[in-house]
Amino acid sequence: MVQRISAATFQKLDEKASGTVDLLQQLCVPVPALVIGELLGVPADRYGELRDAATAMVTFDASSKESAVRLAEAVEWLAGTFTRVVGAKRDEPGDDLISGWVRARDDADLLSEDELVSLAFLMMLAGLENAVHLCGNIFAALLGSDDPLAIWSARRAETMAAANPLPFAIRRFAVEDLMIGGSSIPKGDTVLLSLFGADSDPARAGRPTLMFGRGPHYCLGAQVSDMIVDAVVPGLFKRFPRARLAIPESELAYRASWRSHGLVELSVRLRD
Repeated sequence: MVQRISAATFQKLDEKASGTVDLLQQLCVPVPALVIGELLGVPADRYGELRDAATAMVTFDASSKESAVRLAEAVEWLAGTFTRVVGAKRDEPGDDLISGWVRARDDADLLSEDELVSLAFLMMLAGLENAVHLCGNIFAALLGSDDPLAIWSARRAETMAAANPLPFAIRRFAVEDLMIGGSSIPKGDTVLLSLFGADSDPARAGRPTLMFGRGPHYCLGAQVSDMIVDAVVPGLFKRFPRARLAIPESELAYRASWRSHGLVELSVRLRD
């Protein structure tokens, strides 16, 4: 499925390859969106709205009333959309994740209705946003080099870890007053654990990156993300070996987000 979707997306990209293209919107967004949408079983005509709602959530600005309104609207729309999709899958199940979760809910009572909708919500938000910006950040790192395909082949793991769009683990909350490293953390405060800090700690001693978590908390979507990256990144450089940034790397604009480190756009010249 990933190969089919990426091949079709590259075909469309090739038709627009003259001049400058926004690689984020033309490649990094559509492949994960189509893959995650097809995995979940979401109707294709909702993909664009799903993407917009996810963006409103991860770019929330607490100092902006307009941003707060967009956030509330996005959460309400997403919850309503997935509730309706769940209902549709009950009537006409398919070979997709949501249909499987509906069976787990209705036939085996393994999920509550809220858990069912929440799973779909999380899978869409985490799967789409993370894969989009992981691909974008990898391209931003490689396109300024002389032989990006060779660098990718030799340093894939390091390049992926450095391009991780999520510098923090999912937030935690202190359940009691804490003192850590001379810093006071009052009970009830939000705590963000730095994945980058853990991965760069000399005491890591060769342990695997925490990019996708570890143990019982290892990301269930890690393999899908790997397949998307391995289809999109080398695929671009094989098809467009002369691809390069259309602007200096120092001028790349990153969006304001409390959660996800990703580009606003990625202007690239695919051919001379």
